[in-house]
Amino acid sequence: MEVTVQRARLRPGAGPRYSQVHSRIPAEIEAALRASGVMRWQIWRDGDSLFHLIETIDGFDTTLERMRLLGPIDPEWDELIDSLVDSADESFATLDPVWAMTPEGQFGGEDARVVAGSTGA
Repeated sequence: MEVTVQRARLRPGAGPRYSQVHSRIPAEIEAALRASGVMRWQIWRDGDSLFHLIETIDGFDTTLERMRLLGPIDPEWDELIDSLVDSADESFATLDPVWAMTPEGQFGGEDARVVAGSTGA
């Protein structure tokens, strides 16, 4: 399992609508994410800033490649999200892991990325 954290920026004023449409995403999108290796995906919003915590089975890059191979799942959903999220390059970033504490101990740097989602099991 690997944990990835990303930051994104919403278009001005899009926060309430973004939160509304994410109360439940389309079933076919959820199924494609799961089939591609997503175990858990959480999103937090602070104003126009989004923070995604994504736990994947084989790593985020592998998951993205699997999603690309599936092709478009729901073009209307993609268009809706594109209308709400700022697409400028500087609006997105993958955050670097610094530190994690789990029941097994504490971990720094890249080790923190792998264990951040650990449940101690």
